[in-house]
Amino acid sequence: MLRRATVADVKSGRVTRKDGHLVVSMRVYPRFLARELISEYMASLSPAADLFADYRELKKQSRDQNASFEGAQYQRRFELGEAALTELARLAERSRHEDVFLICQCDRSELCHVDLMLLIAEHRFGATIGELADTYDEFRQRLG
Repeated sequence: MLRRATVADVKSGRVTRKDGHLVVSMRVYPRFLARELISEYMASLSPAADLFADYRELKKQSRDQNASFEGAQYQRRFELGEAALTELARLAERSRHEDVFLICQCDRSELCHVDLMLLIAEHRFGATIGELADTYDEFRQRLG
């Protein structure tokens, strides 16, 4: 299964490499996360720089993750380039044989780009995915 986990999950030991293949999918590698705790780091699975900058500015002002996600219009703007789609297809295929965790800083109850990637993997590559923080109706409509 292709699933979502947080940096906090990995740091605390709630999710470990014994649980599956752990992939950090953030623009910047998280401080204080030992590389030996994860399987790989893929910045290509992070949001585009302009989208991420818009989100960060909104979050700095509001300190509200979900409001910032919505304000930056993630569901309308989030896309993956061809190289990232190739990597996501590889991870989706791997998830047929072992759990693959896409890791971000966001809490599991918060809106997150990882959920959008899970939906892409489900739609485009037939991946079985874990629980999402939201229904993401607008994004699902974009997927068709």
